[in-house]
Amino acid sequence: MRVLVLCGPTGVGKTEVAAELARKFKLEIVSADSRQVYSWLDIGTAKPGPELRRELGIHMVDMVEPNRVYSAADFARDALAVMRRLHREGKRFMVAGGSGMYLKALFEPFFDAPKPEPALRQRLEAETSLALHDRLKQVDPERAAKLHPNDRQRVMRALEVYETTGKTMTELARKAKVEAEVEFKPVYAVVTMKREVLCRRLDVRFDAMMRAGLLDEVKRLKDTGFGRDTYVANAYGYAELLRHLDGELTLEQAVAEAKAKTRAYAKRQVTWFRSLKDAQWFECTDVSEVVRLVEPLLVQVLAG
Repeated sequence: MRVLVLCGPTGVGKTEVAAELARKFKLEIVSADSRQVYSWLDIGTAKPGPELRRELGIHMVDMVEPNRVYSAADFARDALAVMRRLHREGKRFMVAGGSGMYLKALFEPFFDAPKPEPALRQRLEAETSLALHDRLKQVDPERAAKLHPNDRQRVMRALEVYETTGKTMTELARKAKVEAEVEFKPVYAVVTMKREVLCRRLDVRFDAMMRAGLLDEVKRLKDTGFGRDTYVANAYGYAELLRHLDGELTLEQAVAEAKAKTRAYAKRQVTWFRSLKDAQWFECTDVSEVVRLVEPLLVQVLAG
């Protein structure tokens, strides 16, 4: 089954485009946003409100509290369960979000790797990094080419998998991807924007978040116990304001740093999306125009 995946950098307007498409084509939305999965983080993640979520049927939002780690593998497991349920119920849906790791995990799932064996790990530990990498080049040259010889942990793990299963990580990963695509095959529509326009838009959006009460939201998180040892301390926007509340940054410094990190994150997202094969790109100047441009692709996907 083919599934439209509407993606793009933060702040580009994905939610608005997805909402319009969902209304027009009676679709539900599976969110692929690595920050909106956390409850309590509302203003700073531009999370769709409860009313919109009920109206459209937006899934994978408010999945866990910020003191829990929610990995890409966790997301893939839960999102896949939602997609399978919607498919069984005869409901049409699309995926929308900007987390590259979440999308990769969903459509290129991790294979079930064997647990490390202490005796085997001890034997590998005794070898030099160069020797380990040379051996990996012999058994799994594709994986070896992606790893630096000094990346001992990953090189050893690749060798462990091979010696335990008799199959290479490359082979197992490829098999898992093929099996996943038999079930749900992504059709990527990347919404983009000129960099200078997006940067200005992100700065303006962050100012709007501050006016909407983002600092108070961070205060509530801190007072509730979601502070330095939780996800909040790693989420751009939240992290900098948390440092301000702890006296490490002035408010002006915190806002400037949050804006800079948001712009850098958007740039990394665009770089990741460029790696997608066969993705179709749509420049966003106006939400209604992007909707009009994406519609033919969505119609084609829904037709099977």
